[in-house]
Amino acid sequence: MMKKDGVTIYQIAKEANVSPATVSRVLTGKTNVREPAKSRVQALINKYNFKPNVMARSLYLKQSKMLGIILPDIDHPFYSMIVKELERQALEKGYTCLLCNSMQSFSIEQNYLENLISRQVDGIVFLGGRINQTHPTEELVNGMNEALQHVPMVLVNGKMEGVEAHTVRTDEANGVRRLIDLLYNHGHQTIGLLGGEVGVSSTDEKVSVFRETMEQKGLTFKERWIHSSGYSIEAGERDAMHLIHLDERPTAVLCINDFVAIGAMKMFKKFGLKVPGDISVTGFDDTYLAEHFPPGVTSVNHNYRKLAKKTIETLVGLIHSEDQVKESVIPTYVTVRHSCEEWQHD
Repeated sequence: MMKKDGVTIYQIAKEANVSPATVSRVLTGKTNVREPAKSRVQALINKYNFKPNVMARSLYLKQSKMLGIILPDIDHPFYSMIVKELERQALEKGYTCLLCNSMQSFSIEQNYLENLISRQVDGIVFLGGRINQTHPTEELVNGMNEALQHVPMVLVNGKMEGVEAHTVRTDEANGVRRLIDLLYNHGHQTIGLLGGEVGVSSTDEKVSVFRETMEQKGLTFKERWIHSSGYSIEAGERDAMHLIHLDERPTAVLCINDFVAIGAMKMFKKFGLKVPGDISVTGFDDTYLAEHFPPGVTSVNHNYRKLAKKTIETLVGLIHSEDQVKESVIPTYVTVRHSCEEWQHD
């Protein structure tokens, strides 16, 4: 008789007089195991309360049930919010996640790609970093294509020219249009855009859509009202300072994210400008900061749960060799708070 502790799939197979492959089919719920062999195997599984360890399970299933998530900065609330939802969705599908924070370094990013492949993860979710470069280097593209030969991957809110990966993205362009519509309906005729970095696709797209939408509506904007010095609160302060020192400034500003919006609002307040009384401010990402920073920042929400759900569904589908839509677009929506209001014309 076998001891309860240390029971293996091979011992179960021997006692049931079947092959280890038959035991694995019973464990995974496959229907092509005939009676009475199936009942014998199941009885032994119950008798010994048999639960195969993760490594053994991954060997006979050829799956680790692990997903890698690579992101550039876990401190940024956008990434922490989406990762929380990704983990929730992955767990519901029976997967655990390995979180890899590249700290905005392409070399660390590449190390993580190679490390996750060596650990035999079943799939990778990729956020930020190289997939947000408008003109990525050949080295970055090659590194991605090499990884795709080994493991399925889904890119979130980014893409790379020359890389045939599946993508799931939110409709950020429509988010910009909705913010401009909101400000326009509040009577604002002059609007600026603050934050971001030239050469990063999410910034480049927002600036392009901003210009296009402003022109379509016949609204006034000046190139000096578009100022991009980064994504941080400090960048928002610098960009707001730039506006403050102009002879003429807009009555409202779109900010590239909530950090920039908070920095801008801090600087406007420091120079005696009321938000929204003297200038209206909107953010992007609708993080918890937008809700709690006074007076509350109107911001575009990425529909985080839907974004994560579609990402994990797509990746799991690829893992199981199922056809998946190459690019999925998740709608965004605007959460209206008190940082913008009706503009009182003189």
